Amino acid sequence: MAANLSMDLKQRIVRSVKDEGLSQADTARRFAVSESTVSRLVQALRERGTVAPVEFVHGPKPRLMEEHFEWLRARTAESPFLSTYELTPLFNEEFPEVAVHRSTILRALHQLGLSFKKKPRSPRRGSRRS
Repeated sequence: MAANLSMDLKQRIVRSVKDEGLSQADTARRFAVSESTVSRLVQALRERGTVAPVEFVHGPKPRLMEEHFEWLRARTAESPFLSTYELTPLFNEEFPEVAVHRSTILRALHQLGLSFKKKPRSPRRGSRRS
């Protein structure tokens, strides 16, 4: 993989094409870079107004806000034995604009440091005590 170009070099390459009128092929030879690099830099300047790298946002925007976490805290405090299968529909009724999947509730509970049940309660079969 090729090394990243410094901002100074990127700006000189673009200036060479724009201000000095050199062709992209001549500019590529002059600065020992590929023609596609020159082309991408000129295009970036034309479209974005800068040759600076684009900052990437990692992952989607979080869907749950502090009010949602507060609701989960309160709900699990009042009913600690709810499973995530039972908690998710309650959450989606309370916040229909968010409407999340059970896995989002699991992650939220984990972030809050709360324990959670993955399975709904099932009726007990026979007791072993005599």
